[in-house]
Amino acid sequence: MLVYLFSLWLSLSSCSTQALPATSIPDEPFLVIHTIHIEGNKKTNAAVIMRELDIAPGDTLPGSQIDLVLKRNKNKIFNTNLFNSVELLLQPNEFGNIDLVIQVAERWYIFPMVILELGDRNFNEWWSERGRDLRRLNYGLRIAHKNVFGNGEELRAVAQFGFTKRFDLAYTIRNLDKARKNGLGFLVSYSTNKNMAYQTEGNKLEFLNTNEVMRERFFTSVRFSRRPQFYNQHSIEGRFHYNTISDSIAKLNPDYFLHGQTRQHYFQLSYEFVNDRRDLVAYPLRGHYFEVELTRAGLLPADNFDKTSLRVNFALYRPIGRKFFWNMNIQGMTSYPSLQPYAQYRALGFGFEYLRGYERYIVDGQHFGFAKFTFKRELLSTEVSIPGFRIQQFSTIPISLYLTTFGDFGYVVDPTNNPGNSLLANKLIYSTGAGIDIVTFYNVVMRFNYAINRLGDKGIFFNFVRDI
Repeated sequence: MLVYLFSLWLSLSSCSTQALPATSIPDEPFLVIHTIHIEGNKKTNAAVIMRELDIAPGDTLPGSQIDLVLKRNKNKIFNTNLFNSVELLLQPNEFGNIDLVIQVAERWYIFPMVILELGDRNFNEWWSERGRDLRRLNYGLRIAHKNVFGNGEELRAVAQFGFTKRFDLAYTIRNLDKARKNGLGFLVSYSTNKNMAYQTEGNKLEFLNTNEVMRERFFTSVRFSRRPQFYNQHSIEGRFHYNTISDSIAKLNPDYFLHGQTRQHYFQLSYEFVNDRRDLVAYPLRGHYFEVELTRAGLLPADNFDKTSLRVNFALYRPIGRKFFWNMNIQGMTSYPSLQPYAQYRALGFGFEYLRGYERYIVDGQHFGFAKFTFKRELLSTEVSIPGFRIQQFSTIPISLYLTTFGDFGYVVDPTNNPGNSLLANKLIYSTGAGIDIVTFYNVVMRFNYAINRLGDKGIFFNFVRDI
């Protein structure tokens, strides 16, 4: 994690244009945008920035709406994740109209990063359940270029060793056509494990550790996306999976791939729709997010895995005033058939689908739903400069702190009635607590929560999100 903390936010450099904030513009009922100038985009093509604007030269804007329009477009440019800072300023011109000046400070786009991270689901599981075993660390090298040709293309390569040996190669094109509405992505991934979870006991993962490879996983995917409007995106992804496990895993848990099988291969097709109107993607305080995904695995007669699932995710973010905010997140998933391989029988506890205070647990199931509610107060929002640091992209650290309180509720349906999953499945689970959120450079968010759950477990839980 310390590796990520060396990536610092770029402060806005001086601008030669004598642009003024909107509040300095004469109070007129209407303002006409004459031209749009972009400054600071040394690598990024101007068309990428212009694509995000909902205003254009010649537009007439109500004077009372200027601040709102500028802030909305500033956030849309910032959410491309290509810039450390964005400013939209207005400048009166000699024709009596207004010019819009967009000042951007580009990110550091090439990240050769040393991998040093946990192989477990989260820090809390590693700390409490795995004895803080350093042999469960992943290490290696991750190289990412997030703006290859100046159009937001991303190239990513991973060579990872340790707990999980993994090799990835991915390339994403955001703007495939001149209208910049279509995108295309490719991914190839191969991984192996000598230490792997093979079953659930007490709603916790049981691992087998050997000197031989217990599991191999390979998949490749092609993803096509279309963003016809600013806030809506449609995606279709096709995947091929080929997975194997050792005979010992199949004997310990014949349901891992079902019926004692040691090989699993299948084609998968997914459709996803996203409506994203969050102000800032990394840590939103205003707006909403809606996502629905339909997935079908087992497209061909030769495939030996069959599953259809529907997942829905809705989040709402609202300011209350005086630096107070609240948000809620509601998610649900339903899947069929009821008999599914253990490897894909996942509900809560993986990725972002978990309840706070249950980080040490998982809940397997065919269907699930949960709601998370958060009330927060901004304590601090500032930037810390590093004197004498010559690289602008790493010269300042932005830091925001939020005090939070929360309440989470969820339910998982497990028709198998597996005794190892019965502690939390098929019953209402809930938690409450308080914490501190730290938001800083390159979309890094760190959360420290004190929580108590349905089982009476109490403790401090740490979660870490980063965009690098």
